[in-house]
Amino acid sequence: MRTTAFRGISSFNGESRQPAPRRIQIVHTESRGRSHPVVAAVLGACAGAAVTYLLDPDRGRSRRARVRDKGSHATHEVRDGLGVLGRDLSNRGRGSAAAARYRLTGGTADDRVLHERVRAELGRHISHPHAVEVDVRERVVTLSGDVLAGEDERARQKVRRIPGVKRVETNWHVHRDGTDAPRLQGQGRRRKAVPELLQQRWSPSARLVAGGAAASIWAVTGKLPRPLSWLTRCAASALAVRAATNLPLRRLTGVNAGREAIDVNAAVSIAAPVAAVWPLVSDYSLFPRFMPDVEEVRLSADELRSHWVIRGPAGTRIRFTATETKREEGAEIAWKSGDGELIAHTGVLRVDAQADGRTRVQVHLCYNPIAGAAGHAIAGLLGAHPARKLRQDLVRLKEHVENQVQPAAPSLL
Repeated sequence: MRTTAFRGISSFNGESRQPAPRRIQIVHTESRGRSHPVVAAVLGACAGAAVTYLLDPDRGRSRRARVRDKGSHATHEVRDGLGVLGRDLSNRGRGSAAAARYRLTGGTADDRVLHERVRAELGRHISHPHAVEVDVRERVVTLSGDVLAGEDERARQKVRRIPGVKRVETNWHVHRDGTDAPRLQGQGRRRKAVPELLQQRWSPSARLVAGGAAASIWAVTGKLPRPLSWLTRCAASALAVRAATNLPLRRLTGVNAGREAIDVNAAVSIAAPVAAVWPLVSDYSLFPRFMPDVEEVRLSADELRSHWVIRGPAGTRIRFTATETKREEGAEIAWKSGDGELIAHTGVLRVDAQADGRTRVQVHLCYNPIAGAAGHAIAGLLGAHPARKLRQDLVRLKEHVENQVQPAAPSLL
């Protein structure tokens, strides 16, 4: 609340004793307890909508049960996550202790143990470790065989640093390529070590550290200049979302994520043989019968490409072209969207016969929506959650097939 105070200030001239012109000083004061009517109105509207949603006379009971189930599921998820985090921290603690013990007492190992250590170290730094022979005698390591240029010196230095190794002698042959050495031909198995924070999936400990770092960064942004504080808060928010979702930023934003930003899996068991299910799931033109969001499917002349028109979030119409990449009659179909499509995706549909004569239909879908995982979440809020839609379509497929397979009941005259 802002108030304005007027203060009158007058002075007199010492000689004529005449009053000087009166000056008015305006003082503005602001109350710290400022009210936010807009925020209060929004909160009140949200509270009213929640009460109306949960206490609806017709569907309120089922909605409350769903909220209760969601809360119970979230509780189990948190409990399981804490258990995984505790085990990960415990394992890392034991691993650090073992590494320290290895550095302190590893020098007393015998030649057999040193031989295994050298083989393990070579596998990290040489692309063809099977082409190198290792001999250890009196803690002196002799390396022979074939090795590619550029890997020999680094491997020798790493072996020399192994605790317990007294000296390293190299009798191997260094080759520029594998043309003259059969054991050096083919693609090597060496993989470069990737820092944990640059990996696609973070461990629970890394997520904990990253989340704590994001909170600490956010806490100190208040002391920074405004433009810099905004940038720092954006970076802290991105780090917190990355730690919470355990998804790479390219999958969260959809930028350079290809067709694999979001994974969706669903399956259904149908009381019918494969021979009755396969003709329906392998003919795309029949999908509108049990998929209400599919408006039209047209096959090309070669029957490898199909042109789709489907209803998206908020009633939008989405068109795309899909190409079959694999077809195994009676078992599996794989497809992918064409290049340049608005929503890039790839999928696999598999049909398996079960022992009791039933058929299991499983669908695995990877797609990259607009704005990545953020767009996926927004689509869910708009009632177009892909996983739920896919499960509902499979249930309709089950009902459609079973109604066709089961004979109609005879009418009573």
